Amino acid sequence: MRIPPIRRRLLSLAVTASTAALVLTGCASSNNPTPTTGATDAAADGATTSEEETEAAAPRGGTLSIALDKAPASLDPANMEQSTSPFAQPAYDALINVEADGTLVPGLATEWAFADDENKVFEITLREGVTFSDGAELNADALIANLEHLDTGKSNVATLVNGGTYEKVDESTVRITWDTPHPLAPQALTQRWVAGMVASPDAIAADTEQLATQTFGAGPYVLDAARTIAGSSYVYTARDDYWDAESVMWDEIVITVMENADQRLNALKTGEVQYAAGDLGIADAASDAGLQVLAAPTIVYGINFLDRQGPLGTPLADVKVRQAINYALDRDGIQNALLGEYGFATDQVVIPSEPGYVAELDGRYPYDQDTARELLAEAGYADGFSFKLVASTSAMQALLAQVLVEQLSQVGITVELDSRPSADYFEAMTGGTFEAAAIGYGNQPMPMMYDGLFGPNAVFNPLKSQSDSIDAAMAEALVSDPDRATELYEEIMTELVEDAWYAPAVFAPVFYFASADLAPVEITESRPQAPITSLAPAN
Repeated sequence: MRIPPIRRRLLSLAVTASTAALVLTGCASSNNPTPTTGATDAAADGATTSEEETEAAAPRGGTLSIALDKAPASLDPANMEQSTSPFAQPAYDALINVEADGTLVPGLATEWAFADDENKVFEITLREGVTFSDGAELNADALIANLEHLDTGKSNVATLVNGGTYEKVDESTVRITWDTPHPLAPQALTQRWVAGMVASPDAIAADTEQLATQTFGAGPYVLDAARTIAGSSYVYTARDDYWDAESVMWDEIVITVMENADQRLNALKTGEVQYAAGDLGIADAASDAGLQVLAAPTIVYGINFLDRQGPLGTPLADVKVRQAINYALDRDGIQNALLGEYGFATDQVVIPSEPGYVAELDGRYPYDQDTARELLAEAGYADGFSFKLVASTSAMQALLAQVLVEQLSQVGITVELDSRPSADYFEAMTGGTFEAAAIGYGNQPMPMMYDGLFGPNAVFNPLKSQSDSIDAAMAEALVSDPDRATELYEEIMTELVEDAWYAPAVFAPVFYFASADLAPVEITESRPQAPITSLAPAN
């Protein structure tokens, strides 16, 4: 389904909503954490089982040119935001790789597993015969040096694995012990999260500051610092001594920073680049130009009821009021008008592939204005009421907020909309004075969402709503096996939906565009961004 022309024009005038949401929340999509071991026959033989292996016979291309919208503050994985990880991917292999279907497979690690039944002790066995770009050897000492360096870093995903004690079991094996459960450790060590990218121990020991502007990884490429212009253009050349030489697709990779979406689209059309960060407002134009439009909906947009337990004394403390608002939303209409084929309506705050998603909750709140009015009357608001909603001026939130105002007015609810630029919005949303906020929140595993979205200390829960049953279920899930954890996550999601902590509306994607010069690129909910090193020439 195509976006109507008037909607296209409105969207093209605004900044990309998906990027704004990810920067704002520091979130990213995730894959199922169920696999906790990478032991395979191929791994035992010291060979990778990742999908890059399937391209081994493909001829190497010349230069892969990429346009992204944001430069990294640092090239050091320990000090890098997850959203800028593509700048590290060419030079830094990760310990574990995630496939498009969410399966975890060996990277620099060949085996990994929790060594206890509480997810507090984690062992990693490293691939043998791997060297870093400066010639240093990958071994247990190298990994420990990286984990200790990560402890001192500023990466927004470091907390997924840091803060433990690190023990050398043998030359290729490291044991990590934490005081608290870390069930997401395998995911955190993939190429999706910079915590799993390993740098040369020699470079760390010599001067960690050099990692900000140079690369010292075990990946297939190394940064050509002489040809790189920080903040503008980054050039990576293929290594001759890479441990998996047959998987190297290109002689060099050049990543150029282009903040303007139209500029990136034009660069794709003219052949200046073959891959670029996309944007909802120009997705149809990209498709019409014959480009691959890659869109995996992983950002939930809707209403966050901040005063759900009543510290501000607003009507939103009544569950019937919150449920009424859910019934008043025409989710399918919102999806069709704002996203077309590029998103889907939702009653939940997690994507279908995430443990915790409950299929039976689909359609829990069908569009039903009569039911909404009945619930409002039962709650004592037959004549309606008003509430304040803070929203960001970023594209998707701005459009959604206007739709929310209109749809809720039809059941007698007046929304006092306060729209602010992203930084001001975040300060207002977390300040504890607004009863509700429009949100764009990137999908995460349930433990991360507990920490960031709905737990009592979550930044997106400034009025500290709390549920004993949710807290107990999460505490048990953190120390449970994956099957039991999933059951508990589903219990949590059911309570969040039934008690209407939120009024989710739609899931929207992060966009990437690829030219016909590249082989078909696969992205999914489990892996919404293709690893840079997996991009292959069309021929």
